[in-house]
Amino acid sequence: MASVNRPNRITLDAYSDPQLLVKSPGGVYSSFTNVLKNPIIGAKGLQLVNANFINSALQLNDQSQLMFFYYASATQAGIATLANLKCIRLVPSNYVPASGFTAYTPNEYFNTVAELITQLNLASSAGGDSATYNPLWTAGQVTFSYDTGTRRIAVAGNGSTFIAPAAADDPNVIDTLLGTTNSANRIKMATFGSTNYATATFQPYVLNESMNARLGFAQGYYTRGLYWGASSQVGCATSTGIPGQPTTTIADAFPILLGSQNVNVYLNVAIGGGLDSIGNKNLIASIPIEVAPLAINSYTTNSVEVPSLSTPNEIYEITVTLTDDAGIPFIQYPNYNSEISLAIYY
Repeated sequence: MASVNRPNRITLDAYSDPQLLVKSPGGVYSSFTNVLKNPIIGAKGLQLVNANFINSALQLNDQSQLMFFYYASATQAGIATLANLKCIRLVPSNYVPASGFTAYTPNEYFNTVAELITQLNLASSAGGDSATYNPLWTAGQVTFSYDTGTRRIAVAGNGSTFIAPAAADDPNVIDTLLGTTNSANRIKMATFGSTNYATATFQPYVLNESMNARLGFAQGYYTRGLYWGASSQVGCATSTGIPGQPTTTIADAFPILLGSQNVNVYLNVAIGGGLDSIGNKNLIASIPIEVAPLAINSYTTNSVEVPSLSTPNEIYEITVTLTDDAGIPFIQYPNYNSEISLAIYY
């Protein structure tokens, strides 16, 4: 029987957090706290019953999927070196440029793959980026295309340039992102208030994540593709492992324009909760995203009773945290409410 301190079900939502706008860094949030008017006493377990939130991730995730890496060289042999690494990038959709700065191409809501290809070709063309802030960019070096029959994206080097897509787990890609060998090669953005490269903001990234896989260039650094042979090179992340020139390099997989596939929900009181794939504790549920960007994603559990055990004996407040597949915050803008409903077991 439910009572004041032993409710069977409760709802929690972001708009009930009076500190939401105060504590949200960058004007967004990925967690919220609700202080309970009446504490929960003697609970033995919690289970997420339903949830709804805005799918705020665009087709390319602003935080992790905006850089396409590739190697480019006048010669085919030994192409996969740090010096030959190049990058075509989009800046995040919420980017605000420095005063008077126009050499950038933003991430957008893409209704079709063709719209994305148009944007990438703008980013690769003169004026689409700045070599000052993206030292790995060379204007007009590559062209992207999309075949509506095969449903695959392709990239080609212009002129006599050999090119080969580079995987997100490529040591040279990681070296560049971290600035290990040369910090001056790190990719930055001429953000509002910055005046030069030194004061600019780093391009958002997550190690082992990039635009390549989302476009269908899904091979890993050590992957041996279907057509791997004697002339293939480690680091050329395609099914052949051979740099293309002037042959168009066609993606091995279909494009997947999905900024996030799942949202993980954590509760600070789910002490006996689960672990996610990277070891984060207090997991209460993993929710699939089943709607287009900027739509409401609603989820209702259809499983049998599987509560998270080992909750505190007295619960006065509950903090909800949201992350995406890569373990990074699943950000929500302050005009988006997020709500979950919990079943309480005693």
